[in-house]
Amino acid sequence: MSSNTDNFTSKSLTTEEKKLFDRQLRLPGWNQELLKNSSVLIAGIGGLGVEIAKNLTMAGVGHLILVDMDTIEYSNFNRQILFIGAKEGSYKAETAAKKLKEINPYIRIDHYNSALEDLEPIIYQQVDLYISGLDSINARIELNRRAVHNRKPLIDAGTAAYNGHMYCIIPYNNACLDCDPLQERDLDELGACTLVGNPRKPVHCVLQATLQFEENFKREPDVYNDSDLKFLVNDANTRMKKYFPSEEKDFTADQIVQLVDNHEPTVITINAVMASLQSQEVIKMLHNIKSLDHNKMGTLQLKYIIYNGLTSKFYEIEKPRNPDCALCGKNKIPLFKIKVSNTITLQQLISKFAEKKNYKIDLEMPPNVFKIDSSSGMEELDLNKPIKDLNIRNFETILVMGFEEEESIYIQFKM
Repeated sequence: MSSNTDNFTSKSLTTEEKKLFDRQLRLPGWNQELLKNSSVLIAGIGGLGVEIAKNLTMAGVGHLILVDMDTIEYSNFNRQILFIGAKEGSYKAETAAKKLKEINPYIRIDHYNSALEDLEPIIYQQVDLYISGLDSINARIELNRRAVHNRKPLIDAGTAAYNGHMYCIIPYNNACLDCDPLQERDLDELGACTLVGNPRKPVHCVLQATLQFEENFKREPDVYNDSDLKFLVNDANTRMKKYFPSEEKDFTADQIVQLVDNHEPTVITINAVMASLQSQEVIKMLHNIKSLDHNKMGTLQLKYIIYNGLTSKFYEIEKPRNPDCALCGKNKIPLFKIKVSNTITLQQLISKFAEKKNYKIDLEMPPNVFKIDSSSGMEELDLNKPIKDLNIRNFETILVMGFEEEESIYIQFKM
């Protein structure tokens, strides 16, 4: 790899690119050719993902893969600059890709309006690293699994109100997300258990008010409609007085909106701070994993970073690996990468593998095999079918459970 002093003489950069990136080409340690030959998968094109994609596009990272199954809603317009002028209901990834190509026509941008699980597995193999702008715990855990299985760096972040966090994962170097499992939010606030009977918590009055509205008007309430919101406030507070007479305060309209239309409060300034930190770590990491030793850039931030937007203070937390982690610890389910012909049956493959690796199979109760790279959930596969008939894709991972000693394994196919 060339050093930064070769940026202006690089044969792979056009004259137009050299003019466009002129100021950053002058930075010590900067290697524009390296960035042009890099690829990054951005999962989630929302508050964080839009800013990250914009930053990396303008920095000249050569290939971006945008993944998001969601569509644009009206509240996105004041926080996500790539959606200005777009139509509500348009796919986020597709809309962002078009805008980014206008910003920098010299890079390649692919977009997928799909869940992470449905992405072609080979894409996870081909990119240099993953970056997460996800607001779903399940999606983040899925991306974490892909990072560990494919040994790809993952730069994760999130925001909540005036706070943000960022964490860079180098698999088998520092803790992955499964080492310190994220706690699910308290879903009991509006849980299904409150559908019948007396409310057990004040917040359950809001759910029952919502259900009463739907029963009366045969539609869901619109919290932006004054009359709908007034109904919810009055009904919920009537129930509060009946079942929780000791409560001194009624629900306000703002509280009702937050509970019924449940979105985390967020502001563009916090998104911008955290996305900028992520983007800078991407640039450093690409220079570090793709450069010769003497051309590395800075120091990778492998601690958990917390930002308080009200005090403008940053906090660092060490996250040591968990030796008992089910994904990257000593007792993890092992992953085997196997080159196979897609004409053999799954039963033949498992039998040959078990014999070679000394896994014992109970002939009366053969292992169960599951496809796990799918948004529809785990799907049990027919052992008697050839691989080509099971819709297994190149580099797809399956889970094999039920060897004699209750052992399980992952198998990743290379075809």
